[in-house]
Amino acid sequence: MIALRVQPVPPRVYHHSMASTEMSDGGDRVSDPRSTPTVDGRLLRGERSRQAIAEAMIALVETGNQRPTARAIAERAGVSLRLVFHHFDDVEAVFEAAGKLQHDRHWRSLRAPDPALPLAARIEALCRQRRKLFEEISAVRRTAYARAGRSPALARVLADTREELRAGVAATFAPELDRAGADAPGLLDRLDVAAGWETWDTLRDRLSRSRDTAEQTVRRLLSDLLD
Repeated sequence: MIALRVQPVPPRVYHHSMASTEMSDGGDRVSDPRSTPTVDGRLLRGERSRQAIAEAMIALVETGNQRPTARAIAERAGVSLRLVFHHFDDVEAVFEAAGKLQHDRHWRSLRAPDPALPLAARIEALCRQRRKLFEEISAVRRTAYARAGRSPALARVLADTREELRAGVAATFAPELDRAGADAPGLLDRLDVAAGWETWDTLRDRLSRSRDTAEQTVRRLLSDLLD
């Protein structure tokens, strides 16, 4: 909830009083209470509103609404329609923010298993990690694919996250790829496809396989490729 390139949430702004210190009777310098940094309440409220709107988009997509309207998003977020368009130019911008939020929550936890581990342990660790990630992101990612043709930003995000997943495969199976020599690029392609989100989505969505069955299938594919 792979990093999506969206307009960042405005940063918190701190205001400082001109009078930062004053002298106490004993000559020690003490802080002027007026100088204590205070967070601009309007920016905090705006940040909370943006997040609530992005959360609403995610919730609607996860419940099967792949094309939520701005009105539906506003109702789900508990805000006015006007506020949605105060923070976002259009619904596509809301979706991009939702993807950024999801990426921050889920993708940053990805860590390639230690290539020094035995092969079976690496395959197991990679598959468990991806099962968790793919189960959490699939609804939003499926919708992102459907909308990417009209959104260059989403198309870039999907490309970037595919590369991120491919890099993880390359790092996990670095010893085997080193030994593959001239066939390393082709082996990486096969491993990348086997462990990729598209394969997982085919198993789970199109073929209606259970999570356990899908994970076992991916493990078997990787094991066969690396045997």
